[in-house]
Parts: sequence; structure tokens; C-alpha cells
Amino acid sequence: MPLKHEVEEITLKNGAKGLFIYTPHTTSLHYAVHFRAGNDFVKDPAKSQAAHIMEHMSFGANAKFPSGEAFSQEFSKNGAYSNAWTSNIDMLYYIDAALMEWDRIFDLQTLAITEPKYLPKVLKAEKGNVYEELTGYANDHVRVLWQRIMRKAGLVRWYDPEEIKTIDAVTLSDIKEHHKYTHTTNNMRFFMVGDLKPHREELITKLEKWKLPKGKRLPLMVDTVKDVGLVHVKRKDLPNLTFNITFFINRTLNRRELRAMNVLNHILTGTFHSRIWGKARARGICYGMNNWIDSSVTGSTEWAFVGQVSLKNARELYELIASQLKKLKKENVTQEELDAAKEYRLGSLQMNVETVSSLANWYADQYYEYDRIDSVEAFPKLIRGTTLEEIKDLANEFFTSGLHAFGAIGNIEKEDLKAHQDAFAKIFEDR
Repeated sequence: MPLKHEVEEITLKNGAKGLFIYTPHTTSLHYAVHFRAGNDFVKDPAKSQAAHIMEHMSFGANAKFPSGEAFSQEFSKNGAYSNAWTSNIDMLYYIDAALMEWDRIFDLQTLAITEPKYLPKVLKAEKGNVYEELTGYANDHVRVLWQRIMRKAGLVRWYDPEEIKTIDAVTLSDIKEHHKYTHTTNNMRFFMVGDLKPHREELITKLEKWKLPKGKRLPLMVDTVKDVGLVHVKRKDLPNLTFNITFFINRTLNRRELRAMNVLNHILTGTFHSRIWGKARARGICYGMNNWIDSSVTGSTEWAFVGQVSLKNARELYELIASQLKKLKKENVTQEELDAAKEYRLGSLQMNVETVSSLANWYADQYYEYDRIDSVEAFPKLIRGTTLEEIKDLANEFFTSGLHAFGAIGNIEKEDLKAHQDAFAKIFEDR
């Protein structure tokens, strides 16, 4: 069973909302605080990296510590770990620590988020670190290709090289303005996970004293996906292809639909006996690939098949993917495949939600984006309830949407990649 726990949703007097997830008899804790504060919320798009740079500066100097080094020395002395990340929408701060210092660590996190001191020398250093981070992504071929597909689909505003060009323009005033605009209690969601029930009232009191303006919950953009077609990125130095084949629909899936699609993904690429990757491995034509379903709160869903393949095996792999997806369209999966995939995912659940941090991650996505509690206890029922009809209907919705991308990055000419796309397009012949 998953880690024993109890979930309580709390709305504070200052407008912040969040979950207390009580895990009796555990000796570690996980704190996380989320704001809609990513790059999309920077007021000047020409300075979009202000959000990212601000996140990097958040564990620097603050009202009680003159430098990030002094803060880090105090924070980590008993093994506590802190980090943060920024996306187009989200900014998340999180901490893993020992339960014995729940109050000390919480107070330090409070300082970092609510009373930062943005110093000129730290801004200069973190601009450099953000530059290094984004420059490093040039070697992440999956990310490079994904960004180009998403831009063509209308879902990504900036490529990493374009983001890099916004770094120099960011000033301390931009950082402070972004913090003031986004770091408000109404725009805040929090997770407190651990054996914290004895400290419930004190935690609530502490959260309600956070020195942040009340503000508002910032609204999200609504995205509409456009058809993408072929995306070709020539890289002469790459000996193989990194590929991405994605189907889109212009709606957000509910949690039952997401579970059904993840069951299907397992059947297609999850094991050595899966329909696509398993067969590719058996033929010796693809060492690694996977697929995923990603449904955005902004109104679209992508169903992607991603991996690497040598130039000599690319055509055979694309034809295999197309043949298996075409078979899926016509015949669906079998009841035997469905039952086996359900059992696999049920077993995975038992192994994957056994720590306070993994439990927090489970609840995070649905709560941060939708204020919705997606109970771990409800998950087995959702999996067991997945039907052949659901899988068939969902897969065909993607196949018939008319929105898809066929992309690759590597040492291949555009006309040769187009020939591969034409081979794959057999899946659409009877649409």
C-alpha cells in the first residue's frame, strides 16, 4: 500500500490554500510552496527570464542572512535540502528535511520566500548561472526538438537561445516587481507533508503571518493547438536521429481519461513485450524510446512518441510505429493486454508512493493546477475501471483530430525526413 496518510485541505485567512498531508510515524518532512509566477507572468515579455532569475536568487540574502552562503550553511547543517524550479506557468519552492527540525526549516523557508534581499552582485552571478543552464540545454536534443514542435503548434513562446537574449535586460527592479506581482497569498498553494498533525495549529499560525500582499490568483492563458506537420532540425554532428511524433487535441483530459491513456502507453512502449518498443527491441532497431500523455490546464493535450534511432533503422522503426498505431485504430488492444497493463500499473503504485516527497509529488499536479485533490486511494479504482471502449475512443480522438507533428533532429536532409513522414502517414490513410 502507499504510505499511510491523511489529507486535509486548508484555506488560510490570508487567502492561501494548500494541503496538510499527515504521515504518522515518519521521520522526514516535505514542504512545498507554489505560485503562478513563471515566465508567462513577467510583465515585459522582452525580459521573460526575470522569473527564472528571481527563482535562482530566492535562496540568497534575506532579512536575517547577509548572503546565500550564510543562509545555506545554516539551512543545511542537519542535512536539509532545498531547491526550486520555474516553468512558463509555475514557480515551486520545495524542501526535504528531518522531522526533528520542522519549525526551524519552515522558518528558514519563510524567510527565503517572503523577505529576500535582491543584491546587485547576486543578480550578476545568477544571470550567469541562468545563462549556463539555458546554454547547456543545447545538448538536450529531446528538449530542442520539443521546443520547435511546440512553437509551431502555438504552445511555446520562446526557444532557449531566444530566452538567453532576454537575460541581460533584466534589472533588480524587474526582479522586485515580479516578486511583488506574483508572490501573493491568493496566488499561493502549499504542501506540508509529514508527521505534522501535532504541529497543525502552529503551522497554520505561521503561514498566516507570512509577509506577502494578498493580491489575486493570476489567470492562465488559453492555448489553441495548430497543426504542425514536419519539423526538421539539421545537426551534422549527430550520428543518429532524435525523433518526436506527437498527436494533439484541443482540450484537457480529466483524470479518468489520463489514467486510461497511461494504461495504453504502457501497452505500447512500457515493456520488452510492448507493441512498439518491445517489437523494436526484438528486431534490434531501437535501443530506447517511450511515450507520454501531457494534458495542460491551458486547454490542450499532447500524446507523444519520443526516442532515438540510427539513420539506417529509422525507416523501419517509423513503419513499425505506424503499423502498430494503425492496428490500434482498427482492432484496439485486447482484453488480455488491458488486464496485464492494469496489474502492472497497480503494482507500480505500491512501489512509487512510499515516501513523503513522492506522496507530495502525487498530489501536486492536480492541486497546483486545478485545486483538485486526486486521492491515491481512488487510483486503483480508476485503473481497474479502465475499459477497452475508453481506450479506443481516446486514441481515435487523437488520430482524427488532424493535429500532429513529425519531427527529428540529426544528420538528415529535409527531403529524406519527409520520405519517412510519408511512410508514417499510412496511419491516416483511412481517416
